[in-house]
Amino acid sequence: MLKLHEFIENINKTQYKGKVLEHEQMAPRTTMMTGGTAALLLSPADEESIFIAVNLLKDSGIPYFILGGGSNVIFPDEELEAAVISTENLNSILIEEKNEGHTLVKCGCGTKTNDLVDFCTENGISGLETFAGLPGTVGGAAYMNARCYGKEMSDVIYTARFLEFNRTVKIEEFTHNFIERHLKMYHNTKMGEDWAYKNSPFMHSQRFITSLTFKAGPVDSDKKDEVGLECGKFVKDREDKGHFKAPSAGSVFKNDRNFGEPSGVLIDRAGLKGMELGGAQVAPWHGNIIINRGKASSSDIKNLVRTVQEKVRENTGFTLEPEIIFAEQNLQ
Repeated sequence: MLKLHEFIENINKTQYKGKVLEHEQMAPRTTMMTGGTAALLLSPADEESIFIAVNLLKDSGIPYFILGGGSNVIFPDEELEAAVISTENLNSILIEEKNEGHTLVKCGCGTKTNDLVDFCTENGISGLETFAGLPGTVGGAAYMNARCYGKEMSDVIYTARFLEFNRTVKIEEFTHNFIERHLKMYHNTKMGEDWAYKNSPFMHSQRFITSLTFKAGPVDSDKKDEVGLECGKFVKDREDKGHFKAPSAGSVFKNDRNFGEPSGVLIDRAGLKGMELGGAQVAPWHGNIIINRGKASSSDIKNLVRTVQEKVRENTGFTLEPEIIFAEQNLQ
């Protein structure tokens, strides 16, 4: 049994700012529109509140899951016996630095990726057009090192500010200066093996991204229409590929270059396009998208993912690796 009431009593004694909700519905917070409730939902308003919340959760023995835009996440049908930390309040965007050669745009981890692209378009800043129409948040896209039309998030990330939770801190130690000492800055040089296809230095770690700075082209108001037209091309391509026809989590499986061909092609060749299980379906128009036909459960989706893996393995010998995240399997 989670110590929810004890946790709530303790967090109310701190400087935490943000929502604290019990038994919150998760389906409306995901693009797949499935799942039950979370025992606890926290929406910190700032970095200090993130620090307080995570430390109290760890001290209380309550597991947690970090939720961005919910575009790549499936929550279980039953209540998730954990806390969900939503980054929805951390959504500021500003120009941090600009000169003739480039612009640094800083935004909170909960900023919607499309809002960042729109901000750049409004200011005539080029360099992020391929991410136009990408659902989810910049924090989630950085965590997954999202790849769009040949460009990865790691190609445009300049720095990432993060908190690292290798040990817990007692309530009496929660001071602003103490928290500042726990904030760290990651400078992206793309050297070594920090970044790879659908992999980042923030995965499989105790790091919590709080904000990101992106390096893009210079501010040029005369280029506003040009940047907007380029963004429109990528949005239209996503629409033409059926990304927005029905609730989904985008690409279900990673593309493994060792297989020689994209996962969607392997799924199609196995005759699985259009396959249904309960309310879930392999999209008739794209083999690597699973959609919610209206009444799908998370169990339907999970079972369909397994079925596709089994059929492709039988057909090719390859085991597809899911890109989507099942929340209950990824608690911290």
